[in-house]
Amino acid sequence: MAMNLIIPYDILAFGGMRPMDDPIMLLFYAYPFVLSFAAAWAFDRINGAVTGSGREKGVAFGILLIVLVALPSNYAMYTSMDWPVSFYIGNLIWAIAGYPLLGILYAMIWKV
Repeated sequence: MAMNLIIPYDILAFGGMRPMDDPIMLLFYAYPFVLSFAAAWAFDRINGAVTGSGREKGVAFGILLIVLVALPSNYAMYTSMDWPVSFYIGNLIWAIAGYPLLGILYAMIWKV
């Protein structure tokens, strides 16, 4: 939101975006749920291999998600789409803040 205040954009105005009334756009809103279930499954599989306290395991998992999900995704979008730089920066900030918190949440749920 902060980047959008500085350099405003409307994601629906970008070339390549489907109109909001397109039924396939429901899949766009399902993405966070799919990602969260896939990440929970991955955390369950690797939490025994990560050392440290629960919080440290969560942060390590979050960094892993940044490296495996956020950086390649931003790279692919940056090199193939002509969108405002603030969009990519916002995505990266969201990932840097959100993925470690997601990992900590999973560590708390798994009580590790």
